Amino acid sequence: MPEEPKPKYQWRQTWPDAPKHFSGYDGSRHIAHIHWYHMGWWNWYMTWNWAKNANKWMRPNGQADSARAAALEAEVCYDAVLRCEWPGMVAEDLQCMLDNEEWIRTR
Repeated sequence: MPEEPKPKYQWRQTWPDAPKHFSGYDGSRHIAHIHWYHMGWWNWYMTWNWAKNANKWMRPNGQADSARAAALEAEVCYDAVLRCEWPGMVAEDLQCMLDNEEWIRTR
C-alpha cells in the first residue's frame, strides 16, 4: 500500500485548548490554518495573503476529508502563491506581500 503524502511545512496545534485547530508555518512565516468543522470535514485557509489585490483572487480556502488532506491543500495554495500562480493573482501581489512582511518585521 502506498504511503500517504506528508506535509512539507511545519504544522502544530494552534492553541492548547483547541485540539482540532492547527497552524502551518514555513519557517517563521505563518501560512495557513486548518480546523475541524462540526459538520464533518476539515476547513483550510491560507493566512499569507496580504496583497492589495487579494480580493480578486480565487478564495484561498477550502474543505477536505482529513486534517492531512486539508494541510496538503493549504500547502498547494501557498506554493501557488509563492510562484504567483494562484488564480487571480497579478505580478505585483507577491512583492506586495513580501514588502508587507518586511514592514511588519522591522517596525
